[in-house]
Amino acid sequence: MIDLNKLVGLDIKFDEKECKLSFGKGLTVREPAVRTIGQMREVLADEKVSEPEELYYMYRDVYRLKDDAIIKQHKLRFDITIIKPAILGKEFMKTAGHYHPKDYPELYEVVYGEALCLQQRRDANDFRKIKEVIVVKARQGQKIVCLPNFGHILINAGDKPLITSNWVSSEFSSEYQLYKQSKGAAYYAFAKGKEADWQRNNFYTEIPKIKFVTPADDIAAFGLKSDSPMYSLVEGLLGKIDFLNHPDKYKYDNAFRK
Repeated sequence: MIDLNKLVGLDIKFDEKECKLSFGKGLTVREPAVRTIGQMREVLADEKVSEPEELYYMYRDVYRLKDDAIIKQHKLRFDITIIKPAILGKEFMKTAGHYHPKDYPELYEVVYGEALCLQQRRDANDFRKIKEVIVVKARQGQKIVCLPNFGHILINAGDKPLITSNWVSSEFSSEYQLYKQSKGAAYYAFAKGKEADWQRNNFYTEIPKIKFVTPADDIAAFGLKSDSPMYSLVEGLLGKIDFLNHPDKYKYDNAFRK
């Protein structure tokens, strides 16, 4: 069992063999939503892939019970996702991908492992035209700002499970349909050894080159530090991530480094 307390800021342990979490006293106890290969087939480069059966696990609305009121007051939700290490045909393991209604952003933290986050901004009038693609490479402790008006997927290109946590507004539900209609994101991350070989998804009629970035270590405006789990923002600092509900009030120039 791996103790995630110092990494996620909650009394949670991770069973790497079973890919499951166990929750300490004073926490909400959640069963994960499981994403299966059957649910993912529409977004894969190779729809004939049949294994593994279970790809990743989503523990939604996790918190210390004593923090319930403050989290609801700020209209937020805290989730934890576990993404298995595996190859899906030729692709590295990934999430299904989703957009947010209007322009809601999202905030991820890499709790365990390393992550690639592919973000894409579609044309407002034609979702087959992609105007911008960003790939964020993040290590343990780093935070990934998923920008307003961008859809995103997470990719596990490593040889161990990837665990992420995220803060997101509780005022909407994610929209998965456009990724399904598009057979996935603008690029597929094919496994080439330990590196990603980025191949265009030909469903799209317009795809720009990828901009590769890494997260800023600290984002003072959002109260984020690479050495501090972002759940700790509940200690009087949740107002720092008000951008998750009011994105138009903020600038995002300092979220990444090239």
